[in-house]
Amino acid sequence: MSYSCLLGGLLLLPLQVPSPFAAEKQGRELESSRRAILAQEADELIALAGQLGRQGDAAGAKLVRDRLPRPADPDGATHYVPLPDLAEPSIAPKAGSPESRVDAVRRRAAGRLFDLSRKAAAASPPRYALASLCLHAVVERQSDHAEARRLLGYVPYKGGWARPFAVKQFEAGYIDHPVFGWVKADWKPHLERGELPSPPSRSGKVRWLPTVEADRLRAEWSPPWQIYTQHFQIQTNVPLAEAISFGRRLEQFHDLFMALMADVQGDHSPLARRFRDPKAVGEGDPAPKQHLVYYFASREEYLAKLIPRYGHDIEESLGFYDPPKNSSGRAPAYFFRDPDGDLPVTANLYHEVSHQLLFETAGPNRYTRNHGNYWVFEGLGTYFETVVPQPDGSIEVGGRVGRRMEEAIRSLTDRQRLIPLDRFVGYDESAFARRDPLIYLRYQEAMAVTTFLMQWHDGAYRDGFLDYVRDAYHGAIKRTTGRSLEDRLGATFEVIEPQLLDFLRQGRGVESSPKAGEKPKVAEESKAPGGGSIRTVPRPESKTSSGGAIRTVPRQAPTSSDGAIRTVPRQ
Repeated sequence: MSYSCLLGGLLLLPLQVPSPFAAEKQGRELESSRRAILAQEADELIALAGQLGRQGDAAGAKLVRDRLPRPADPDGATHYVPLPDLAEPSIAPKAGSPESRVDAVRRRAAGRLFDLSRKAAAASPPRYALASLCLHAVVERQSDHAEARRLLGYVPYKGGWARPFAVKQFEAGYIDHPVFGWVKADWKPHLERGELPSPPSRSGKVRWLPTVEADRLRAEWSPPWQIYTQHFQIQTNVPLAEAISFGRRLEQFHDLFMALMADVQGDHSPLARRFRDPKAVGEGDPAPKQHLVYYFASREEYLAKLIPRYGHDIEESLGFYDPPKNSSGRAPAYFFRDPDGDLPVTANLYHEVSHQLLFETAGPNRYTRNHGNYWVFEGLGTYFETVVPQPDGSIEVGGRVGRRMEEAIRSLTDRQRLIPLDRFVGYDESAFARRDPLIYLRYQEAMAVTTFLMQWHDGAYRDGFLDYVRDAYHGAIKRTTGRSLEDRLGATFEVIEPQLLDFLRQGRGVESSPKAGEKPKVAEESKAPGGGSIRTVPRPESKTSSGGAIRTVPRQAPTSSDGAIRTVPRQ
């Protein structure tokens, strides 16, 4: 299939979900415009490759074809490329070369994408997520686009571009070490000899020790390692190399979350502020406070820290986050290393931090005022468990991957245990998190439904769903007032449920699915969902002062050191 046919066909997908509301219609039209730009760019590149081939320039034709995007599964994961802190000056290709002709095509597309980003940001309501997606595509095609760089938080630096945080680090005498991130320049020889700093002494003098010894001295939290990244403050007693990797994953995830959830954050997002103020750069002055994270080397240490405050119910949790009462405040997210846990360590990390970022970047939360509709918060947490870092430094999210999704597919399709959506969305926090055998099924269904609404048919339901998420966060989902989830999606649950089940079956192959037309069984509140459920759900909160602590699945840090994220080990 040609790219023009493929992308042209994708333009029609959002139209398969009609909605009587102008906001959803506008969102679909904006997304269709983005796809049209990409389709036109692909057609121009295909035509250029053909022209070069006919002229006998096989190498040039191959170069052009290599720049074509790889066709994606319309129901598959979203591919995202986090932007680096530092972008080197761009070098113009030689005039008349195939590279220059490709560059001309891509710059034309960049111009159209930039215009679309501004249109998306000015929509009612603003479509900041689409604007962010367009701006990323602009700098991918035209690295020196000054206004796109500003809107993405960059400032000019030595002929290229850098985030203000990186500029401050350079000016303070730090270097960007390929393994340890931002460190003082005089640390480099010690790090390369396998030495790490000891805990601080009264004299303030740094004493360098073998790695094993330095890590041992931090193991008892007296003091812990303290890692400061652009957006996180991490305290941990795991080995420093693991802590640095943990920080990298957090920063990459922050980049992804802020792009995908920009519509939920609305005017609270840094991107929205930069669109409003043409002089704004970075994330503001002063920059927002860092998010607090405690990462324990063992479950025992985690429990010892939290039981005195939250009681023995915390023993049922795999991680803990209690949103701050003040929307501008910060509350710690707690994790512990769990190498033999039911979920991969990174899945736990992304689940828990997604809660933290939502409640600390989207303004005041009033979610306890909703009538039911609690599922969406754990749905988002489990959705972000699907984040998979790729070898090239990119990220995929929203694939039908992971242990919990595997269980969700088995429960909802093979075992036909779907809880009818009209009942499911009506659960409040106490009903959703009730300690009964179906708690595992409720978490599985929350993950499946969220992934479906974010990914099905290239995100055909995504705008309406995120509009619903935004109102749920602000406590605007009432019994008899406001718009229902069905209204926002432009489809009834009777239509959506078969689509959901088909989406899940495709995730594992139809050979294990029920026969076509077979009606799914209804999960009964008194029965267990069957064997094999993953015991990775939080226990209902009953003792927090803020009402609504979120106990989720903390994810451990991966141990690789790829994809350097800027971290500052402090003594």
